[in-house]
Amino acid sequence: MNDIGKALLRIGKVAELSELSVRTIDYYTQNGLLETQRSSSNYRLYSEDVIHTLERIKLLKQQRMSIQEIKQALKSNVPMEIEPIISDVQDEIHCLQKKLSILEEKLKHVSQEEKIRVYNRIEPNLSAIMTLMTLL
Repeated sequence: MNDIGKALLRIGKVAELSELSVRTIDYYTQNGLLETQRSSSNYRLYSEDVIHTLERIKLLKQQRMSIQEIKQALKSNVPMEIEPIISDVQDEIHCLQKKLSILEEKLKHVSQEEKIRVYNRIEPNLSAIMTLMTLL
């Protein structure tokens, strides 16, 4: 326990609780997103609060924020503004819908081309069958 009465956690335990890799936590620590202390045995120790901070980092990463932007957001300690995030997500959805429409249109053409290719393969046989049927 530290002097405030909160347990200090080693990096492995933080990784387990946050469902992040030790390497990721180390990266965040090296980039100033997380504070750490050193034990007398030179282990990195984190306060329990780091779990909440890591959850916030994960949310910010999902918004495609850079490490520097995340660092600023964590320092400001201001609740995240939702409106810009919603706008960004809506823009991304719009772009993805456009891409989906283009791909669906290409699929129609590919499907149509495939139908023509199959028809052209069977058409000579079909003509021969029709000729035989008229002879009977």
